[in-house]
This record gives sequence, structure tokens and C-alpha cells, in this order.
Amino acid sequence: MQGAEIAGNSTPDRLRVDAATPRELGIHSAAHSAGGDFDLPAYVERSFDFQLRAALTANQPDRGNFVVMVGGSSTGKTRSLYEAIYELVPDWWLEQPADAAGLLDLRNAPPRRTVFWLDELQQFLGGHPALTSECVRALVRHGNLVVGTLWPDQYAKWTAGRDDINRLVHSAVLIPVPETLDQYELSKARAVAVRDSRIEDALNARDDGMTQVLAGGPRLVMCWEQPANPYAKAMLTAAADAHRLGVQAPLSTALLAEAMFGYLRPHHRVRSAQHWLSEALPPATRAVHGDVSPLYPVDDGRAGTLAGYTIADYLAQHVRRERRSSPVPHECWTALVTHLRRPEDLRRLAGSAVARLRYRYAEVALTRLADEFGDGRAAVELADLLVRQDRLGPALDVLRRRLDARPTDRLVGQKLPQLQRLWERADEVRRHGSAAELAEILADGGVCDELRREADAGHAIAAERLVDLLADRGCRREVEQRADRGERRAAEALADMYAAWGEADLLRARAEAGDAAAELRLSKLHRVFARHESARFQIGELRAAVDEGRAEASMELCTLLFELRDEAGLRAELDAGTAGARERLIALHTATGHRSLSRLRAFGLDADGNPVTHARGKDF
Repeated sequence: MQGAEIAGNSTPDRLRVDAATPRELGIHSAAHSAGGDFDLPAYVERSFDFQLRAALTANQPDRGNFVVMVGGSSTGKTRSLYEAIYELVPDWWLEQPADAAGLLDLRNAPPRRTVFWLDELQQFLGGHPALTSECVRALVRHGNLVVGTLWPDQYAKWTAGRDDINRLVHSAVLIPVPETLDQYELSKARAVAVRDSRIEDALNARDDGMTQVLAGGPRLVMCWEQPANPYAKAMLTAAADAHRLGVQAPLSTALLAEAMFGYLRPHHRVRSAQHWLSEALPPATRAVHGDVSPLYPVDDGRAGTLAGYTIADYLAQHVRRERRSSPVPHECWTALVTHLRRPEDLRRLAGSAVARLRYRYAEVALTRLADEFGDGRAAVELADLLVRQDRLGPALDVLRRRLDARPTDRLVGQKLPQLQRLWERADEVRRHGSAAELAEILADGGVCDELRREADAGHAIAAERLVDLLADRGCRREVEQRADRGERRAAEALADMYAAWGEADLLRARAEAGDAAAELRLSKLHRVFARHESARFQIGELRAAVDEGRAEASMELCTLLFELRDEAGLRAELDAGTAGARERLIALHTATGHRSLSRLRAFGLDADGNPVTHARGKDF
């Protein structure tokens, strides 16, 4: 592959690898040294360089490869990838598509000897349309290199499912990029520092790694921790919180000004929003290190236009750690759900709102996705949300509007008759049942209600499924009732619940009454106590693993907090958006008979974390 001639004729709009500047490829220039005049610091050899070059060159004849660098912000992954590509294939064509659509158009007639540079790969995975494994395979089969970068938490997110994107990411050759230099790399850095004072200065920094210092990370953090004025602090925090909620689109000045309100003190809000922007934008967009700034402007694809501002990755990563479980203000939620224009951002925002029990904002985002973008899946999710709030009429209207617009939508077509049957069942319960029974039916769309009726009719499988769902949701009283009726699976589930909470007296009472499941769990209860004793250490480790993006750690952490009945801990994970925190918090409230359970399940929380008493709809 080295030194290969480019097939085909040159075209004016194409760029060769050796003609691309580092800045064009996403590498920020470092601050100049006292006497140096070069744009980039000298490159420090990394331990993974051999593995990277092997992945880029060890291919079958006329076949390329798909290589992804996985590491945190400012760890050097983009620089290392640039150095390898520049060394190995300097005379190949370089393509930097703006989104996956440009790549998908090429899958039927790919070029050859081209490097497809996909920095921030998550933008191609989560967009609409999304990059497909079929497309990447087609590009690679024609001898091209597809290369990208990805944060660890994004890698964990996109490999957690079992869809095409999962297969796509797993098909790549992954090159892990650690946060810090190892001993080999430090020795190489010290050798380079003799001729480059910027490397020397970075090595001498105490609190940050060499690559982070070179990328201007500490100075970016200082802009947020020691801002020029409160308006700049508010703007940067709003941009960082939007990033934390999954927003990748540039943020307009109108959006930022509206969101800033929630981060300002009352006496700072007295001045006009235009004053806020005039105070915030200069320090927030001023370069503090080479060409690195806290916020940087993004065009909308045309010359002389401004789509908005995007926060620097390193700063977003830092603020995300600092504000991990801090609630996002109402004004920021409102600005995002009303101003965002990209459906993929609205989709991620709706998911973040649901994960945090902020249903009022999820409703607005899902309504826009269903009505403005014709998203059938959003219509179904919106209908489910409305059902929980006993708004069956509006839920039916959502589905009917979608079917009127697209009669072939199978997902909505399957949901509509289910909802109609649920309406009939709800009317029956209104006439002959209780308000509590109705709330239970609406909470899960009638799933457990249907299983109860099948179980009571003698269906064993339905009975087991019902008990499993009840135990998972913390419905302790009903599990106890079924166990007392002699249902074996219920007795086992109840014994597990008692054991998880370390309730030795209750286990012992059931064991003495002849319950074999309780007797077995009682004999192993010491293990539960040992687990709870070391919980503080486990929680710290699990929380760190969650922040690294390990999906399995999320459920383990939330399960442990549930066992400890740690409502505050679950609340913190809820505000962090940790997978499983919403379900475990509701299960804890169910198991303990919390007075706000019905409101929590139906309407969720407001921005500050207080239970919402009723639906407020799109007007908040």
C-alpha cells in the first residue's frame, strides 16, 4: 500500500493526504514555544504505533481496512492516526464526509485508494441515516481505508446492542489509546523534549498528562472554572450540559441565550439576553491555546453562515465529570427541546429525558419527532408516555395521525389495536375496579394485567413471567400474596427479595414455616451482608466503570443501590442518566410503598427533581 499510485483522474475538489493540514483533520495547533516557529509539536512515538501501522497495512491485495482509535479527549488519538496515514499513504485521496449520507451514496460505486476520515465516529453512527456495516465493507473491499476516532463511553454505547451499528463497530480494528503515557512513551517524550520546549513544558505539568497539556486542556478548564464573567460561565455550562444530554449539533445563539437563564443568578438576569450574549461570546470563543477555544463556531454548509457553536471536547468531558449528577435547569431543557432541528439530536434528547424521569421534556421532543419528522417509533413511545398519565384519547390521536400520514407504518399499525383494547379494559376498571388498580394497569400499558388474567386461568408460563416482572419492579406485596398462595416461583422470588435486602427475620420465618427457597437463601445470607459491607468501595469502582462507558456496570451499580435502599444514590445515578437508575428507583418506591409512587410513574420529575403532580403538556 505504501507509495501506491492513485487510480483515476484527479478532480479539483479532491484532496491528497499529504495536502491536508493537521487542522483540517481535527488536530488543534499547540501554543508556540518561546523560540519555535513550527505549527505542531514534534510527534512523540506511542506504544500502539506499531499496532496501528500494522492494521493500516496488513491487508489482502487490493483490500483496505476499517480502523478506529478509542480514547478520551486530548489523548493523542487523532494526531497518531494522522502521523500513520501521512507516513503510509501520503499520495492517496482523502475524503472527509460531513455525514453518513455521503458515504452511503458511494457504496454501490466506491472509489479506490482513498482514506475516509471519520473523526468523531459517533456522529456517523447516531445520525439519520446512520452508517452501515454494508457500506464500510463495500469501501474496504475496493482497497480503501476507513479510519475514525471514538470516546470510550461512545464505544460502549454503540456495542451494547445487537443491531447493525453494533456489528459495524465490532468489525473495526480497535486501537486503544490510554489517558496517560506509559514508561516507553515517557522516555521517547523526554528525548523529544530536548529539541521542543513545548514537550518539555507539558512533561513538567503536574496535574495533567502531556497530550492534554499540549491540546490546551488545562486552559480550557480554567475558562470554565475561572470565567471572565458569569455570562460566559452560564453559556459554557449550558453547552456542556447539552453535550451531556447527547446533543451533537451546534447550538444557536438563540438557544444558548434561552438556556443561559437557568444558570444565572437573579440579579444577573436583569439585563437583556442580548447583553448576556455580548458579555459571554467573546471570552467563550477566544482562542486560549493555539487555535483552541472553549466554544468554536460551526457553519451550516454555506460560506459566510453560522449554524451555532460547539463546545471543545476536552472541556465537555471535564464539565461532564464535575456536573455528573447535577440536574439540568428547566430553561436549558426547554431551549433544547424547542430549538433543536436535527431529528437525531431530538431522539437522543428524548432518551436522556426519559432516563432521568423528565417526562415533560420527553413529551415535547417525541411530539416533534412524530409530527415534524414522521418518526413512527417516537409516536409509539409518546403514546406509551401519555397512557401512563391516563391520557388515552391524546395517545390514540397520536397513533391515528401517524397512520393517516403513513398507512404502511407497521409499528404504529400494531400499536393502535393494542391501545384500543387497553382503553376498553381501562373503562371496565373505572366502572368496577379501584383507582389503584387503574393506575397499575396504565403504568405498564396493561402488560401485567393481561398476565394476571392468564395466570389466574391456569397458564403456568404466564404466571412465571408475571412473578418475574413483579419482582423486578419491586411489587413486593403482590409477590408475597402469590407466595402465600403456594406459587413456587413467587416463593423463590420473594426469598430473593428478602435476601437482597438482608431481611434475615423474614427469611427465617418463612424457612421455619417450611419454605425451602427461604431456607436456601437464609443459609447464604452472609454473602449478602459481606457484599453490603464492602458496598462503598464497590460503588466507587462501579461508578467509575459507568463513567468509562461499561454498560454492564450500570445495571450492577443500580442493583446494588437498590439492595442498599439507597434512594439518594439512585437519585444521583438518575440525574447522571445511568441506565437502569429510573427502573430501580421506581422499584424501590414500589417496594417501600412511597407516597409519591403513582405520580412518579405517571408524570416523573420536574427539572429540579421534584415529583410532577400532573401533565403540563407542550407548554410546560
